[in-house]
Amino acid sequence: MHIFKQEKGITIVSLVIAFIVLLIISAIGINMSISGINSAKDAKLTGELQMVQHAVLEQYTKYKTTRNSVYLVGTKITKEEVLNFANEMGVTLANIPDSYSNKDYYKLDKTSLESIGIEDSTDEYVINYVSGEVMNITVKKTNSNSPLYTKANSF
Repeated sequence: MHIFKQEKGITIVSLVIAFIVLLIISAIGINMSISGINSAKDAKLTGELQMVQHAVLEQYTKYKTTRNSVYLVGTKITKEEVLNFANEMGVTLANIPDSYSNKDYYKLDKTSLESIGIEDSTDEYVINYVSGEVMNITVKKTNSNSPLYTKANSF
C-alpha cells in the first residue's frame, strides 16, 4: 500500500484571491476617504459663504441706520461684470432689474473681507448689499460641482 503525503501550504490561487480581496477593500477605503475630504471642503466653503452673507447683511444694516457709505466695502462692479461672473460660475442670479445701478453689486477681495471681519479667506465674492446675494467667484463645490451662491430668504 502506497501512502501519499499531503502537502500543507497555500496555493498560488488562494494568494491571488486574497490579494484581489485586499485591493477591493483598499479601493473602497480610498474612495470613501476622498469623498469625505471633498465633503469637508464643501462644508467649509458653504460655511464661509454663509459667513460672508451674514457680514454683508450686517454691513448693510449699519449703512441703512447711519447712511454712511463707509460700510459698503468692496469694489463697485458693472452689470456686465456681474453677468459675466454669474455666467462663468453657472449661477442664475435673482432678477437684475432694468433700473440696475452700480451701487448694488460689489466685488469683495481678501482686503475687503478682512475689513468686515472675515480672516484667512483666499476666495473672492460678488455681493449685493440690497438683496443679500453672495456668489463665490473663485471656486465651485467639489462633490456636486455646483456654484457657491446664496440669496437672503427675507430681507
